[in-house]
Amino acid sequence: MTERVADPSIDRIREHVRGQVARTSLRKVAKRAGVKVGATKKFIDGSVPYERNLRLWKKYYARELRAGVAGQPDDALPGRDARAVLELLLWGFPEDERAGATREAVDLFRDFYQSHRHTPPRWVLVLRGEAADAPDPDAEPEGDIDDDEGDEE
Repeated sequence: MTERVADPSIDRIREHVRGQVARTSLRKVAKRAGVKVGATKKFIDGSVPYERNLRLWKKYYARELRAGVAGQPDDALPGRDARAVLELLLWGFPEDERAGATREAVDLFRDFYQSHRHTPPRWVLVLRGEAADAPDPDAEPEGDIDDDEGDEE
């Protein structure tokens, strides 16, 4: 049996899938992603997908990004999304080798951009640890806005 492990990068994909389901239908999105309708429903409801379905959701999201459907141009690809795409591309590596392969791939992208006299995109710098990732617009704000400290009852 395949173990299911939570993946924080999947939250952005889940939100995109929810939006697509709201705009079209559960069946249409499931068919485009190659995932069963029941698994799609569970996914948008928050369950952690099986490994096979996780790969399919990442592939689906990568296609949506490329097509411009995911709401962000490729040059604004956040580091967490770039990492998810690289994980998909490097899926064939054993798990204990994937982190090293990812670092190598990111370095190759950096060198490729530089050899063509282009500045590497921000996601390359983020994945190399040279820049901070852009804040997640869907993330909850830090701190409590309704701070009651000092209020009297």
